Amino acid sequence: MAADFFQPDRSAAEKSISSASRYLLLFLDGLGLGSAHSANPLTSPAAMPFLTALLDGLLLGGLRVDQSGLLAKPIDAKLGVDGLPQSATGQTTLYTGQNAPKFLNRHQAGFANGSLRQLIDGYGLFKQLLSLGYTATLANLYSPAYFEAIATRRLRYSVCTLLNMTAGLPFRMQSEYEQETAIFWDITGERAQGRGIAQPPITPKEAGWRLAMLTKAHTLTLFECYLTDYAGHAQDRAQADQYLQRIDRFIESMVQSLPPAVTLIITSDHGNVEDLSTKRHTLNPVPLIAIGPQAQAFARVTDLTGITPTLLLHLPAASS
Repeated sequence: MAADFFQPDRSAAEKSISSASRYLLLFLDGLGLGSAHSANPLTSPAAMPFLTALLDGLLLGGLRVDQSGLLAKPIDAKLGVDGLPQSATGQTTLYTGQNAPKFLNRHQAGFANGSLRQLIDGYGLFKQLLSLGYTATLANLYSPAYFEAIATRRLRYSVCTLLNMTAGLPFRMQSEYEQETAIFWDITGERAQGRGIAQPPITPKEAGWRLAMLTKAHTLTLFECYLTDYAGHAQDRAQADQYLQRIDRFIESMVQSLPPAVTLIITSDHGNVEDLSTKRHTLNPVPLIAIGPQAQAFARVTDLTGITPTLLLHLPAASS
C-alpha cells in the first residue's frame, strides 16, 4: 500500500474538541444530488419535507448550507477514476478515507472482495477508533439467515459487515432488536420478517429514537439504509417517494431525539435514486449533511475520502 495513506494527527485533534463529542453516521445507499427534472423525485419538496425545511432548499446539485451547527454540500463520488461510481469502492472509501477506486484502478460494484479487504483491515474506521481508545457500534440488525447465506456462498460480505468484523465488534441480532437497540436496514423492519426475525415492524419515529439513544454509549454509531438504492434500480417513482418520505420521518425523529453533544453525518456512496430514467448509478455528487456541534469540522471535505479522516481528527480528548 502507498506510504502516503492518511494517518491521523492526534495531537492536533485533542486540542480542538470537547470531551463530550460523539458522532452518528447515517449512510443512505444510492442517494445523489442531481438537477431538477421530472425523473428526479427529490425535485418535489414533498419527498423529504423535514430535510427540505431544515436546509431551506431541495436536495439538488446546488445544495449549499454553511452555518453554525448545520452544513450541507455536494461531495464528489467519482474520485478521479473513469466509469460510474459503485458500492464496494465507494463504501470502502467512505469508511477508510482511502481512495479505493484509485487503489483498484476501477470502480467495483457489490461486495468488498479481494484487495479491498486490505484497505478495510488496515484503515477501517471502527478499527482505528478502537485502537485510539474510543468506542464504535453498528446499529444494523443482522439475522442468522444472513450468516448462513454467507457460509453457503449465496451471499458475500458487504463493506459494512467487514468493517465490523475486522474491528472484532459484535453484530446486533434479534435479542438486541427486542431490547430496542437494533434497526433493520429498511428502518421499519418490514423486510426483516422474511429473514427469520420474528418481531413486528416499527415506525420510522421509533427507529429514529432507537438510533439516537444508541449514541449515548458510543463515540461513533453507524447505521446503513439501502432503500434509496433499491428504489433507484427499480425505477419506481411511487416506491421512491414512499422510501424518501420514510427516511425523512426517520431523520426527523433522530434529530429531535439526539443528545446535544452528538453530530449527525448523512452521506452516500454514489448517485442513483435522483435519476429514475435509468436503473444504473449516476455521475452526480452525493450529499454531505452535518447537523450538530461539530458540523463545521466537515466544511473542507470535498469527496468521499474526507469523511473518515475528518472524523478521526475531531474526536473527543483522550478516552477516559
